[in-house]
Amino acid sequence: MQQIKSAVIILAVLLCTVSIANGQIIDNRLGNAFEDEMYFNQEFLWQNKIKKITGTWSIKRPNRPIEQRPDIFVYHFSTVGLLEQLDKITSVLHLVDTLSIEFKRNDLGEVELRTEKGNKGFYTKKFIYNKEGKVERLDFGKSENISTEKGKLVPGQSITINSESFQYKDINASSVMKSCYNNYGLLYSHITTTKNDLGYLVSEKEEVVMSNRFTTKSYEYNEKGWVQSITWDNTDPSQIKKHQFYYDSLGNLLKLEKYKGKEMIQEIEVLYTETMLIEALLDHDVRSHDIQIIKFAYEFHQ
Repeated sequence: MQQIKSAVIILAVLLCTVSIANGQIIDNRLGNAFEDEMYFNQEFLWQNKIKKITGTWSIKRPNRPIEQRPDIFVYHFSTVGLLEQLDKITSVLHLVDTLSIEFKRNDLGEVELRTEKGNKGFYTKKFIYNKEGKVERLDFGKSENISTEKGKLVPGQSITINSESFQYKDINASSVMKSCYNNYGLLYSHITTTKNDLGYLVSEKEEVVMSNRFTTKSYEYNEKGWVQSITWDNTDPSQIKKHQFYYDSLGNLLKLEKYKGKEMIQEIEVLYTETMLIEALLDHDVRSHDIQIIKFAYEFHQ
């Protein structure tokens, strides 16, 4: 924790002042902040005309100065706050990978096609919805690169390489079971979600049918209805996972703690500007004591 505080002092970076309406830039209503590809609040982005969010990486290791990394991500948003494109540059052992992800949406704003272009090729993920707006089929595709220029990607014929389908059944007024089928149309898991009388999600129970393995994901909320903790229980106490969330009085997420068993393994702290934009994330690996520092910059629609 002392290293995080030291990094906070080093990260006294001032961003330009902008007018921000009350609200939260991080959407954590389902407790999936930093887990999902898109964890920003669409309404916040739309109200404040945020066009682009750029994140740059550095790392602070014990007894070493901060090291700037080539890693970067850039989120591109429409005028109504929907994610249109995500560009990433990541590095592992001095190998740099460039990735660009584009999102095509239907008239309701739901993602119909996710297209991924990078050094490893061209991949697609197609979403097909039922009349209730739930995903009933996923098609995964791949295209060959027909470009003759080094480092350039030109997709050729696209081939669907795998598919999954889903069926939904109301168990009672508060529970829905989602049955998942592989590309052969064979059942491989059931996921049952349960809500309380107020409409809050309280549990997700997954049964993997071939191994008869169960995992229960349980949600707890604070007095204001914000997700306070999520616990994954699979009957092995040493493997139980838990995420603990902390907020300010306005609901802005301040910190996420991740536990495995009783041991905290990761701590992510969120630093905000005076106008409640994210200034930086401090991602602390508790075991190695390394701290990844992600600084944020913004562009706005005119």
